[in-house]
Amino acid sequence: MIYRAAYVIPMDGRVISNGEVLVRSGRILQVGNGLSASLPEEPVTDFGKCALLPGFVNTHCHLDYTFTRNSLDGKNLWEWIESAAFNWTRKPHMEIVRLSALLGAAELALSGVTCVADSSFTGLSAEALQLIGLKGIVYLELFGQSARADYARVFDEKLSAAQELRNKYPRLATVGLSPHSVYTSNREILELCAEACGKGVPIAIHLAETTAEIDYLLNGTGPIADLRRRMGYEPMTTGMKPAEYLHDVGLLRKGVCVAHCVALTASEIELVARSGVGVAHCPKSNAFLGCGISPMAELVWSGAVVGLGTDSAGTCLRFDFFEEMRSALAMQRARAQDAAVVSAKDVIELATIGGARALGLDSRIGTLEPGKSADFVTVDLSDVLPTEDIWLAILSRNVGKVHTVVVNGEDVVKSGKLQSLDRAHILAELEECLKVE
Repeated sequence: MIYRAAYVIPMDGRVISNGEVLVRSGRILQVGNGLSASLPEEPVTDFGKCALLPGFVNTHCHLDYTFTRNSLDGKNLWEWIESAAFNWTRKPHMEIVRLSALLGAAELALSGVTCVADSSFTGLSAEALQLIGLKGIVYLELFGQSARADYARVFDEKLSAAQELRNKYPRLATVGLSPHSVYTSNREILELCAEACGKGVPIAIHLAETTAEIDYLLNGTGPIADLRRRMGYEPMTTGMKPAEYLHDVGLLRKGVCVAHCVALTASEIELVARSGVGVAHCPKSNAFLGCGISPMAELVWSGAVVGLGTDSAGTCLRFDFFEEMRSALAMQRARAQDAAVVSAKDVIELATIGGARALGLDSRIGTLEPGKSADFVTVDLSDVLPTEDIWLAILSRNVGKVHTVVVNGEDVVKSGKLQSLDRAHILAELEECLKVE
């Protein structure tokens, strides 16, 4: 199949007018102009006045929590955790979580996302991604401090469960583990994760999401320390700031994706940039939870590998990757008080090849080039004026302007419609489950 669009954007610096992409067996063979003329026997799909670009990569998400969206207002991070997050005393209703993950995956697909890095309490997001047709990494969450002396057994069980998910759901790019954070994980569990990462197991962790995390690690004080005490755990002070501590336990390294990175000092930014770790920037969630604005521009300038993430719908309100990109652009400009600090093109790079690099998947996805998976999105630009900048024009779109989403050469969304399951049906089932609950 040859796919044609008014603008083909490979994310290699070019904008190809009336460009074409040749796809066979789920992979890209050629990108350029005039491919259909030289291959007249090849069927052509012409998207008309659309932009065709790599699918968006969501570098940090929690699909389990989609059902909690728009349910808690005015909560800081630690208050949200106490009110809504799963733990050993608040067990998830598995059918609600299954439908929640399905709904979230469906809405991300409709938003142009083709790959999702999901940190999951239950592992049900693996099935959701497979059923909807998306690629992904599922990181099974573990909480070292609550395991107490049993941490080694808990770690081994999670690692085995992750390997079982990989075998059961082959569409996943890979599977990994997610020690939740430095304030819920004892040092031993972090060191086990570092050892596993060295053997090729991807790791994700929340890092420096708020300044309260610094108070907790340095002094055992502040709202996170108070929350942990209410849950029956004493603070685990380290005398180090979050990124310093993660470096000390061996987890600030390639193969690890750290989410948020809001409360980093200048020295920690340099430490993160030098380490090769991937960074998931989640602007809306950080803003709505009162965490602050990540120094994303400084991280990028320092050479850090940065992608864009949504976090859960419970903290970003809704899954709309265009809104996430616009938020990233606007907040960085407001933070710097400089409109030139980050461009629309920069943000779209974060959403595509940046995310692929942050997850270690850039050899497979993130750009349109021969040999890579045919994962792309087409965005309707039919009402765009000829005077508009192409990058800003794409950024100004919304979910309703996503025409087609293709993963491995297969239509996941076609003419704005999900192809595998019906979103309205998933939503209705979830509504019924929540009424019963």
